[in-house]
Amino acid sequence: MKLFIVLAVLVAGAVASDVDSYLDEDVPFEQNGLAQLLAEHGGMVPMGEEGRIVGGDAVSINSFPWTLTLRRLGSHRCGASLIRPNRALCAAHCTVGIAGNGFELRAGSTQHASGGQLQTTTTVLNHPSYNAQTLNNDISIVRVGANFNTGLAGIAVVALHGAGAGLAAGVTVTVAGWGATCEGCAGSAGLRAVSKPVVANAQCNTNYGGGITAQMLCAGFAAGGRDACQGDSGGPLTQGSTLVGVVSWGRGCARPNLPGVYARVASFRTWIDNNV
Repeated sequence: MKLFIVLAVLVAGAVASDVDSYLDEDVPFEQNGLAQLLAEHGGMVPMGEEGRIVGGDAVSINSFPWTLTLRRLGSHRCGASLIRPNRALCAAHCTVGIAGNGFELRAGSTQHASGGQLQTTTTVLNHPSYNAQTLNNDISIVRVGANFNTGLAGIAVVALHGAGAGLAAGVTVTVAGWGATCEGCAGSAGLRAVSKPVVANAQCNTNYGGGITAQMLCAGFAAGGRDACQGDSGGPLTQGSTLVGVVSWGRGCARPNLPGVYARVASFRTWIDNNV
């Protein structure tokens, strides 16, 4: 399954409670790219809440034990990654505008709706420079009141990519999460994952007609067909067992020459380390 993010229109001035209704709208990316889209629509939000992974495979949580489901009002909202026994890394667009105790995190289960350990969140720290219009600095830290039991199978803390570390174009990375296997399909109950190559930021910026910053990381196949999709924003992008990205935004699901865009963990290591 693929956690690819879909751009959606965010009406200027919409309150946080209204944002959810836009998250699943697939707004075509204008030919002139992000700048024109912003000018015409006044902003955007990333993929919808229900995750998607296109062209991937069903996997066990034991293979990606740091992968969490961030839940809101009893439903899966976004993915997240366990970075300390009581802290997770997520995307700011998943958590902004909602009280710190307004979520639950489930760890240790292949199924997002049951099993494992479920805890209510206590605090959320969105990156202070998060920009909801450009989706730059799209990262947040979520805390629960007690440690998840990392001694159990299927629950583990993920290593973080080093501060300032790079990833060469073509390096294989893997995204995991819950959701559908095609654009517009229903969500998947079980965890899925897909591997794909890193795309150089310069190429990604060309593909999207601008809008790719140094705080972003792109990955996907030029031919499309395998990628993340609407939802599980906030979920993990890993190289081996190292977290290198957080699912942030994109256009459609596994479309040719439109790679997934992620918050680049290496760009935020100092901020993360200072706040965990």
